[in-house]
Amino acid sequence: MHSLQQSENSNDVPVVLALVTAMLFWGASWISGKIIADMAPAKLTVFYRLALATVSMLPILFFVHKLKLVKLRFSQPAMLWSLPAGLLLAGYNQLFFLGLHDGLPGKGGMLVTTINPIMTFALAAIFNQQKFKTLQMLGMLLGLLGGMMMIEIWHFDHQQVFASGNLFFILAALSWAFLTLVSQRGTQFADFMTFSALMYLWASILSYIFAIEHSPFSSISHYPALYWQHMLFLSVIVVSIATSVFFLANQKIGPSRSSSFIFVVPVTAMGLSVWYFDETIPLSVAFGGAFALAAVYLINTSKQ
Repeated sequence: MHSLQQSENSNDVPVVLALVTAMLFWGASWISGKIIADMAPAKLTVFYRLALATVSMLPILFFVHKLKLVKLRFSQPAMLWSLPAGLLLAGYNQLFFLGLHDGLPGKGGMLVTTINPIMTFALAAIFNQQKFKTLQMLGMLLGLLGGMMMIEIWHFDHQQVFASGNLFFILAALSWAFLTLVSQRGTQFADFMTFSALMYLWASILSYIFAIEHSPFSSISHYPALYWQHMLFLSVIVVSIATSVFFLANQKIGPSRSSSFIFVVPVTAMGLSVWYFDETIPLSVAFGGAFALAAVYLINTSKQ
């Protein structure tokens, strides 16, 4: 039993390393998202992001199949699961960009990543009847504490935290938690890359319905090169590659463990903000980041 457990943990290492890398890109996406948040309507930005991600998945799937890096597979139930997954993904992106526009971009974004794993744990316990180890529960509490320290919760009253802009972030976290569970079911019937491509396609179609009032195709030339540079990063790198890696990890190590790595995102965003925006980080926020990283370790440790 012990040797089997060691083998499983060893097999998880490449997935975990890929997941950590993906979370670093997610952290960087906060900066790009904030830079372009006011350049175009949120609904239009979401459509461009998801549409570009869908298109970029086509050559990725071709080369993966050609080089036999991943065994592509697909069955009819995957199509059925990809539709609600696409709906949730479209909703998450709409809510996240609305939060960037109307909420607290740095603190509110941390609110998403703090609440997201908590919500995923709760939904996994309810719908999957999943039981958690003591250290995992301790890790969740530590992650919640770290998140509250990073947003410096003591500076805000109840009305500020749940103001309309920040409420978008909370709803985004809830939609992502449901998406994590739905995608886990869907990837039972298709490989993670094919399922991701289908999900991005549905999300693009749904997002176009919201963006149609802004004439997405005729408006392309209205936005500067800087907008499209960040858009390519947000769509190709962050969605097509990093988000697909998250769904791979979700398939391999489960929704609760994969979601726990989201605690890494605000730490990355915080570090990049210091570098890019020359921000100063209070000691309490730095300790919050350390608690968040400790939470990831505790949730993923193999000890009882």
